[in-house]
Amino acid sequence: MYFQNSYAWVIACILLVVVSGSFEVEKLLVPLLAVLAFTFFNTIYQLPYLQYLLFFSISVASLLGFTENLTGSHAESSNVLLYGLSFYTASMAYLITQNKLNYQSVLSVSNPLLLSTGPIALYFKRISYKSLRQRIEYYVPFIIVGTFMFQIVGSPLTEFFFLIDKRDIVSSLIFAAIFELFVYVNFCGLSLLIYGVFGVLGFRIPLNFRQPFSSSNIIEFWKGWHTSLSQVLKVLFYNPMRKKYSLLSALLVVYVASAMWHGVTFNFLLWGLFHAFFFWLTIKILKQKNSLLPLLLLPIIIVVGRLIFADSNTARLLDKLTFSFDGFGVIDALLTVPSQSLVSLLFGILIVACEFIFKKSKIMQKRNYKFLRTPMSLFILCTLGILFASNVGVDYAVYGQR
Repeated sequence: MYFQNSYAWVIACILLVVVSGSFEVEKLLVPLLAVLAFTFFNTIYQLPYLQYLLFFSISVASLLGFTENLTGSHAESSNVLLYGLSFYTASMAYLITQNKLNYQSVLSVSNPLLLSTGPIALYFKRISYKSLRQRIEYYVPFIIVGTFMFQIVGSPLTEFFFLIDKRDIVSSLIFAAIFELFVYVNFCGLSLLIYGVFGVLGFRIPLNFRQPFSSSNIIEFWKGWHTSLSQVLKVLFYNPMRKKYSLLSALLVVYVASAMWHGVTFNFLLWGLFHAFFFWLTIKILKQKNSLLPLLLLPIIIVVGRLIFADSNTARLLDKLTFSFDGFGVIDALLTVPSQSLVSLLFGILIVACEFIFKKSKIMQKRNYKFLRTPMSLFILCTLGILFASNVGVDYAVYGQR
């Protein structure tokens, strides 16, 4: 097992250096040594609540200004000593709670490719029972889909980011919707890409997204969005809180903890309270056998939630939340972006629309992007990828900044 994890760790280092074009030894060794040290410390002393200290260490770093807030904008921390901190500490916190943190998990938790993109390393399993041919046939389509989402759809959407400065309701909601789409195709695309790469190498990692827009309410949505973090939050916060306190109290703790993991700012606190309330409200409505209202609320919750999430400028955010109307002049501004960005926006809308419209179809049931992995879909994605490949926009991992 040690040899297999070592092999995966070394290959990940090589891939990261090749893709980034730079070799920063601190990014490779610091997480490894940090995870090793905490594993040793936990094995010897087994301190109570160490998992919470680890989970909130990124919050402390954010509060002290050592790391950037994770709003989704390109704000990579210049401190390489904190590289991957949010991911490997969350992973260790989860494994401690599950009594699974041991020396065998050190290399998987500190795998540099996972730390640069996600998911959180809840598990890292060798799939030796599958032949190389089987792995290629199953996992390469994930690489193709992920690359298309990240590169062809996601990167050109950064040309719309100027909209964050606009404060009227139309501009704010349009920006929030586009930014939600960007975060999705960026983070999901990289997650699918990494899932495919490790699958070909012979390892199974968490599938970090499960078609979140194939949902009928916000509860289903969160079950498909950043699934590795959702599992960490469930184990560390929801399960113990729900045993002693009310549903609303447990949800408030979960979402405030999630908010603090992203950054200790007013907008994240507001985001946490906003989503906790609507999650609780949706549960109450569904208990009344009303499925239509949660469906109608879903896009409102997603878009307004992203509006709050994306803007750490408190004054500007509060101004946006007055929802003042200032006409539809933003439409003209949208048309000034490169045509490639408009095409990418169309591609992104089509992907989300397919998820939602055909969510009841058989091909969507497992929520593992099979509709994009059929031979015909892959042919279309490869063709579009060749036709619309460009250098428009900025490439970066929205959840790989710290």
